[in-house]
Amino acid sequence: MSRQFAVVYEAPADLETATELADRALCESIEWLDEELVVYQRTWQGELTGGRRLTWKAIGQLALDAEITAIGHFDDGPALPDAAATRRAILLLRRELPNLDAIVLIRDQDDQPARRRGLEQARAHDHRGIAIVVGLAIVERECWVISGYDPRDELESARLQEERSRLGFDPRLRSHELTACKDDLATRSPKRVLRALSGNDRERECRCWRETALPTLRERGGENGLAAYLREVRERLAPLIGHVPEG
Repeated sequence: MSRQFAVVYEAPADLETATELADRALCESIEWLDEELVVYQRTWQGELTGGRRLTWKAIGQLALDAEITAIGHFDDGPALPDAAATRRAILLLRRELPNLDAIVLIRDQDDQPARRRGLEQARAHDHRGIAIVVGLAIVERECWVISGYDPRDELESARLQEERSRLGFDPRLRSHELTACKDDLATRSPKRVLRALSGNDRERECRCWRETALPTLRERGGENGLAAYLREVRERLAPLIGHVPEG
């Protein structure tokens, strides 16, 4: 039976990156699972009926339309950033998707380091057995993608060297030191760095998370949230599909 996993995300690119990475982690975690079988074992739900996308921006209105409210305090104090929005999302999805098995929360940290605590604050509340996975990109989703960049030819090697000289460090290894800002042309903007490395080629970006070995992504993603996300997929989603060996 296919498990139903709902995803709350910021933009379609975040949904694509997070779900494809999760599929790879699921296949790695379960011995008998591979890329051909995984499509029959899980369904990624990125929208509700009528094409209503499950974006963070839309959650407030979707919850309002469904007459769902979330109180401003939790048991241990005031709501931290994103806690109330996360609670609304959980309540909405439980109502709209009665056969739901898990919720995946994909969020950019941006310049709000308290966001993880807010997401976890809401997750800690009663969710009636639904697994909840937190995927927080530090500082933005593009940092996860940059972690998977490895030059394939001399041109790409030159691009990487140029960025290392410009930034003063290797962005693949220290992507968490890039800076979320409204100026996508800023030197430390993850969006600018990714465009420079990929040559603004969308397919080249995709190869960074589709083809780079998961151990490499974990090693480079220890401080940008990617390693933590892959660990949560293994610990919280994989057991819903099959046996996960220890270690």
